[in-house]
Amino acid sequence: MARTIGRLTVAGLACSIALVIAACTNTTNVDATPSGTDTTAHASAPTSRDGNGVTLGLTYIPNVQFSPVYVAEDEGIYRAAGLNMTVRHHGGDEGLFTALMAGEEDMVLASGDELYQAREQGMDLVSVGTYYQRYPVTIVVPEESPISTVKDLKGKKVGVPGEYGSSWFGLLAILRNASMSIDDIDVVSIGYTQQAALAGKQVDAIVAFTNNEPVRFSAAGMKVRTLPVDGDLPLVSASLVTRREWFDEHQEIACQVVEGTAAGIRRAVEQPQLAIEATQRRDTGLTEAAQVEGARAVLKATTTLFAREDGSYGGPQDLALWEQMADFYQTIPGLLAQEPDVKAAVTNACYE
Repeated sequence: MARTIGRLTVAGLACSIALVIAACTNTTNVDATPSGTDTTAHASAPTSRDGNGVTLGLTYIPNVQFSPVYVAEDEGIYRAAGLNMTVRHHGGDEGLFTALMAGEEDMVLASGDELYQAREQGMDLVSVGTYYQRYPVTIVVPEESPISTVKDLKGKKVGVPGEYGSSWFGLLAILRNASMSIDDIDVVSIGYTQQAALAGKQVDAIVAFTNNEPVRFSAAGMKVRTLPVDGDLPLVSASLVTRREWFDEHQEIACQVVEGTAAGIRRAVEQPQLAIEATQRRDTGLTEAAQVEGARAVLKATTTLFAREDGSYGGPQDLALWEQMADFYQTIPGLLAQEPDVKAAVTNACYE
């Protein structure tokens, strides 16, 4: 297998896959990345030390994919649950769990791979609720491409932001499900220039997020297809995560956040205009018609990630999937030194 390191923009390097959400791009700009501007709440934001005050951390900049949280805050859903909620966006230079471990945040949205890797570094974190029910990574090819299945990628150039994070793990899982490995393809690190790389034929396919790149490409008039994936991926996407100590001391509050967020998801899905308006209150640049339509398209694509197979939202975490992810990560050289303790990393106490 050949590996090609493409040009990485400075902004792309600053953008880790802290969450599959937003994929470090903006729906209104093909190669846009977070500016690194700190859009965090005030330092005096309430935490669990202030009665039922709780601070929920989100990654980077406001985005419509976080709109269920915004809706739950704006529409009084959290407040009705007895919570004094503060929603805080991390700056581009801040670690995903930095404020959480410092006690400045009480909960964060994070993916399963981030949780497992943080626990290996000694952070006693636990996932207490679901946000995305499905892992949103896929493979995208030009519409006219002769590639129609994952197996057709053998010997082809496949673009990824880099060999790390959610998109990388998604690619490994997609290949594994097709009885393939990275040795069967030519991996090309392209940073966050997916559209340019695909349109310029630098690569034959790219790894993408279902609610991001395909939507942006379509808005730009670029016709693409997503390849069907064999089976379910052994990966857990965005989840509500907190410190074990905090959860043990504030389980009722944590579970109210889990319940309120699920209600926010339902409200955002049922009333998408409400979700758009809630996002606009935080993203003051989301004003032009094309931008709003782009956000609306992203929200529509994201809706499929929120729903369980029976159409409901929230619900118990899939412990078997967490086990499968732990087993899968053990097959990735250099990722984890020890097998993840799934029972310590995940709890369904909020659903009991």
